[in-house]
Amino acid sequence: MKRLPSLRALEVFDSTARHMSFSRAADEMGVSQGAVSTLIKRLESDLGVSLLARTTRKMSLTGEGAALAQTCRRAFGSLRHAVDHIRDRTYSTVLTIGASTYFTTRWLSPRMAQFSTKHPEVTIQFRHAVNDEAFNFGEVDLGIRWGAGDWPGTTCLPWLMMPKRVFCSPALVARLGGSLRVRDLTRVTLLKDREGVDLWDRWLDLVEDCDRGRLTSRVLQDPLVRLQAAIDGQGLILADRLVDPELATGRLVEPFPDLAVRGYGYFLVRSVHEPESDPARAFRLWLQSVAGSEGEILRCLIPSCDGLD
Repeated sequence: MKRLPSLRALEVFDSTARHMSFSRAADEMGVSQGAVSTLIKRLESDLGVSLLARTTRKMSLTGEGAALAQTCRRAFGSLRHAVDHIRDRTYSTVLTIGASTYFTTRWLSPRMAQFSTKHPEVTIQFRHAVNDEAFNFGEVDLGIRWGAGDWPGTTCLPWLMMPKRVFCSPALVARLGGSLRVRDLTRVTLLKDREGVDLWDRWLDLVEDCDRGRLTSRVLQDPLVRLQAAIDGQGLILADRLVDPELATGRLVEPFPDLAVRGYGYFLVRSVHEPESDPARAFRLWLQSVAGSEGEILRCLIPSCDGLD
């Protein structure tokens, strides 16, 4: 691959081509007119073509010069835009968080006052479609996503690792005679997430003597709706520790406490193409400290993921 000409010479040529003036280019670049002329001559020598047609009264671009000027304008424009974007994300006090409505209402919202008190200068806004497969992590500074931590193009850190367990309402158990056993699964409805995300098959792999062909299920993609359906006695759900309040108040019970699908949880995620801004770093460190102080953080090694530090 052939080397590129001097970036400084290309900058000077770009300025000269835009202004059609050595003096104005010199003012913009903060150099002398002689330096502008010298750099352009070196660029022409490097490329082996004339870029500017000079007369005593006017300056114009040659065919090669016009083509290079157009390319320089696009390239430097894209470069300036990218640099400005990085600077804005690094120093902005607006923090965009990707988190589902389920996680936001069940875990994050009750604790947000702690962060706001510690960092009053940061303004937070949310994107709630973070668990969608097509979600673009370039749209947020930091994402909190549930899964196994295997999302291409992201840098992710295991944060709250929570096994999935089966829960239902005590009223449903009462209708079955006061207990729920594996053979009773054909008498209830499995409340499922959307295909590709749902883990019921993984949980059923843990049980024996279950006739899967006789099971009935219903898909409720919204986890808050699915949780309410279970509370209302409509069926069984797979959920994590975020339903602890319902367990504590007796609105839900856990009929199979020894069976859990492990290896999943909440990850801190961001695009590999975006640097970590100062507000995002502050929020991440706060999240880790809160989870650690509550005894909920479990570190693990995920070969496909890199740490956020």
